[in-house]
Amino acid sequence: MKKEKNESEARRRIIATAVDLFYRQGYRATGINQVIAEAGVSKNTFYYYFPSKEDLCVTYLQERHAYWTSLLKDEINARKTPHERFMSPLGLLLKWLPSSNYRGCAFLNMASEIPDIDSDMRKEVIYHKDGLRTILRELAKDLRKSDGKYAKLDPVELSDAYYTIFEGAISSSQNFGDTWPVDAARKTIEKLIM
Repeated sequence: MKKEKNESEARRRIIATAVDLFYRQGYRATGINQVIAEAGVSKNTFYYYFPSKEDLCVTYLQERHAYWTSLLKDEINARKTPHERFMSPLGLLLKWLPSSNYRGCAFLNMASEIPDIDSDMRKEVIYHKDGLRTILRELAKDLRKSDGKYAKLDPVELSDAYYTIFEGAISSSQNFGDTWPVDAARKTIEKLIM
């Protein structure tokens, strides 16, 4: 039993180290030996849990997905009206981007490093982005139902536009090291629902 506990602690340390290094440095700039050294595990322990760097990266992306989706849902659930809930993802960006030192989206960063769209890593990126699109679509549906003035909105069209603007705001904020793109995105989204 004690051995299992130590092994699971070692696995958690490996994942926590990868979450930090892959996000901060990037996937390609982070070597397995650095992860092993900073996690304080042996090579055997590392390879016991993660047969390859790609396997570790898939787990990293799954951890980031759970973390970021939780942040987003908390932000949405803290709002009362459908309009506030619909706009709340942009509010999350205003808090999250500066706190991450404008490092940007872990998934967009990974997509830029891994060109093979059929790789397991890119599949995790697509899974995350599809999850975001689904959340935005549900928010658009709720907004449409909330008030007659939104009755003509097409939730699919609106959420796809929102998603594209949202992603652009993240990338632009990362590029400029500022949140003005999020403010511009908010104004654009508000115009879409008028």
